[in-house]
Amino acid sequence: MAFRDRVEPTAKIVHPGAHGHRRKRGLALSDNIEIITTFEHAFRAADRATIDELCDPGLVDHNPAPGHEPTLAGFKQKVAGFKAIFPDLEEDLQDIIATGDTVATRWVVTGSLQQEFMGIPASGQTIKVEGMNFYRLKDGRVTDIWTQFDGVALMQQLGAIPA
Repeated sequence: MAFRDRVEPTAKIVHPGAHGHRRKRGLALSDNIEIITTFEHAFRAADRATIDELCDPGLVDHNPAPGHEPTLAGFKQKVAGFKAIFPDLEEDLQDIIATGDTVATRWVVTGSLQQEFMGIPASGQTIKVEGMNFYRLKDGRVTDIWTQFDGVALMQQLGAIPA
């Protein structure tokens, strides 16, 4: 099947704050963007209450951290762990796009290593890492999350591997 055969021909890129773009059924694309923008902030702040509010109980984390289950509970453990390791973690949400029930974000996070991470001792070393998340929503709740980030750059910045 060709790529163009898999893409919804009416897909639209919607930027934060855009209004009036509606899918055939369900929430407006702008509603999905608002949900994910709130979710991204909750993710970085380790705000468990907001994560619970915005996630389907059956959430599937397609990229769980080592030793974590691909479930909502595992995702919340991953979030809490990263917040403990990088307590000053800040996110610059660079892009957010939506089509149908899918929202994608591109981001840059900065922070400093304040606890041991994968055998790397806490050093206060600052990091700046780029990444992307893809989300699937159903009835206004996150059902799936895929995360990809530049792990090599992270490990280089922490001195674990040569630059």
